[in-house]
Amino acid sequence: MAFQIRGGEQKDYIADRDPDKGHPTVWTLGTLDLRVRTYIQDETATFEVSSDKPTDRAGVKLRLGERNVLIVRFGLKGWRNLTDAQGQEVPFTQEALDLDGKSYPVVARALLEPFPYELIEELATAILGMNTLAEADRKNSGSR
Repeated sequence: MAFQIRGGEQKDYIADRDPDKGHPTVWTLGTLDLRVRTYIQDETATFEVSSDKPTDRAGVKLRLGERNVLIVRFGLKGWRNLTDAQGQEVPFTQEALDLDGKSYPVVARALLEPFPYELIEELATAILGMNTLAEADRKNSGSR
């Protein structure tokens, strides 16, 4: 069986740490395309080698927190039942972000600011989980 293309897929997700199990917030998550995945990787990982001293160790800087925020900004497509401290529904809004001439709708960073980092981390993990090979593809891609 050949690889299956699953781009643009969306699914509803309920966070494991949602405090209201009876009426939880439902997060709509979407897959990330190659342009977005490479952008996030390039923006959040730096490798430096000193050309003056080739025996020096390479420096590695991973901005994992920012990586998770970017994954959520691109991969979060909506929500239902998200309320503020006064019990008012929080509207889901997006803004445009241009990557190499293509415009992407992303969650406004200001909307994510009040979210606990653990929630951002959980949502990012769920979004990345949607961007993996299907089980049939994994079995198919084994060494031959």
